[in-house]
Amino acid sequence: MENNPQPEENKEEMLEFLKRGEAKTMQRDLAKLREGEAEKEKTRVAALGEVKKEAPTEKPGILLPRESAALPKEAAVEEAPQTLIPQTQKPSSSFKKILIRISAVVIILLLVGFFYWLFTVGKLPKGEIAKPETEITTETTPTEEVVEKPKIVIPASLISAGSTETMEITNAAAIPQMFSQIMQKTYEDGYTRILFQNTAENKIVGLNEFLGAFAMKIPEEVSFGLEDDFTLFIYSIKGVNRLGFMTKTKGDISHLMISWEMTMEADTEILFAALGKETKALASSFKNSSYQGKSFRFLTISKEDFGICYALLDDYFIFATSFESMKKTFEAADAAKLEKQIGQLFIVGFDGIALTTELADFFKKYRPGGILLLSKNIENEEQLKKLIGDLQILSLQETGLPLFVAVDQEGGTISRIDFLQEKTAQSEIESVDQAFQIGSVRGQELKELGINLNLAPLLDQVGEEDFLFDRTFEKDALTSGNLAKSFIDGQKGAGILTAMKHFPGYSGITFNPEESLAETSTLPTISQFKKAIQANPEFVMTANMVYTNLDSSMPFAFSPKAIQYLKNNLGSKVIIMTDDLAQTYLSDKFSLKDIVTKPIEAGADVMFFSGWEIGVAEGLDAFAEAFRNGEISKDKVEAAIFKIINIKNSLM
Repeated sequence: MENNPQPEENKEEMLEFLKRGEAKTMQRDLAKLREGEAEKEKTRVAALGEVKKEAPTEKPGILLPRESAALPKEAAVEEAPQTLIPQTQKPSSSFKKILIRISAVVIILLLVGFFYWLFTVGKLPKGEIAKPETEITTETTPTEEVVEKPKIVIPASLISAGSTETMEITNAAAIPQMFSQIMQKTYEDGYTRILFQNTAENKIVGLNEFLGAFAMKIPEEVSFGLEDDFTLFIYSIKGVNRLGFMTKTKGDISHLMISWEMTMEADTEILFAALGKETKALASSFKNSSYQGKSFRFLTISKEDFGICYALLDDYFIFATSFESMKKTFEAADAAKLEKQIGQLFIVGFDGIALTTELADFFKKYRPGGILLLSKNIENEEQLKKLIGDLQILSLQETGLPLFVAVDQEGGTISRIDFLQEKTAQSEIESVDQAFQIGSVRGQELKELGINLNLAPLLDQVGEEDFLFDRTFEKDALTSGNLAKSFIDGQKGAGILTAMKHFPGYSGITFNPEESLAETSTLPTISQFKKAIQANPEFVMTANMVYTNLDSSMPFAFSPKAIQYLKNNLGSKVIIMTDDLAQTYLSDKFSLKDIVTKPIEAGADVMFFSGWEIGVAEGLDAFAEAFRNGEISKDKVEAAIFKIINIKNSLM
């Protein structure tokens, strides 16, 4: 059968629908179109019914041919009815085109990104082999985690011992047996320090743990009043060993010790059994004794100089088991205390403009008596105040004493602190009133910064051709002496200490005396120093120079004859200070030990050691070693420290 063509008006309507670009409008128009088609279909069916009524009755068995042309166009029946836009087919709308375009763009971007990664990020460096994504793991034997043990801290020894013996233990219970073995050993005469190292805990056994190992029943108040860090020692004399120990106290425990005396013998029974005690004490109570003005308490156990002895000395507690060991411990304690103070004999230079960890460690170790400020240490007012303040706090913590803070603020060309206002050169000072005023104003400026010692005025009586001439008053000895006296008075009124220099003077020296060791056979005029000493300056600095008519080979500060000459003319009250000893021209002629020890042996009190040519630590170490070896007079060291501490007490 022939398909019925769609009416022309329907085609036009469908084309109109296709021209529209909105999907929702298309759907409404299609619904309207279908309603119209349905109405036409009803009309066509009704028309077919009318045709059937008018047709002639067909005879049975005879089929009448059906002429499609005889039917109207609307009545033509299709074997498979068709529509222009079937319901199962989506329209090709602009919305669909947009989706297609977006999908295409996304795909393109993904492709671009992939190729970018492939040729840039994903490209392996030359020679590198790509690792598979799946990591291949192999079984390994598990290893134990290594735990680093804490560093062992060994407390500083409170007495000077000839040797140290370290005994290793795993727990405190092993101490008594090991201690019995120690007491049977033969030691050289003198002190041997004993350390018990707990290897399990990686530490040095303290006082409480040591006494606890012997079940000593020490009163709680006494135990609390003693520091746990202690120095345990064996004192040997002629093959006989005696025990002793020393520690610091936290306060006054004298009355607590007196109370403990009632039970001390019983409370220390196990310890003294390990020391060889076999019978009860010969006396029923403790008694007093003394040695070199230091008192101690004792209980005699046997006539072989064996007993319980203890002493409270300053802030230390000393325990010994014989008279002889107690006396020697007094001496050793004095030496140890003095050794901690020998740094007071030095005024040192240092690097930097701030208190660093390294600088703090240096001060804690050497405890110097003062510092020398040079241009390298000075930046501005705020920085300098903080530096000085930090160092003073540290000194007070470590020594209980303030530092001498020294500077060369002579005025003129030698003015280390350039930002201060008062910098009048000595050569410009014309009257005693002007000298006093300059000394006062300069002193106030220095005091405000925290400086307490000025290394001025300079009193060398030199000629115009001499190296130091421009730094002097440039006047006759009498006038220079009077100006210096007023200048010192002005500084003293401002609270500044004075070091006049350089006795007896670099007269006749045309070269820089800091570059080579000068020598002369003529003593300079010293009347200006005698006049200035009337103002009671605290220090006088000597010249690093050989005066052959005083000593043919030794620089002034190294020579006992030269120092005595100074004392004969200026008195023994003033503190005698050397010029800088850290000089190559000195090390070329003398050993480092001689450089740092000869001034004290000669009678000087304070040594300058700037570190300019010789390291400060090297010089201080050399002095400490010589002192421990008995190469420096203890009496001279004590005398110098006594003078220094007296001056420092006036600063506090």
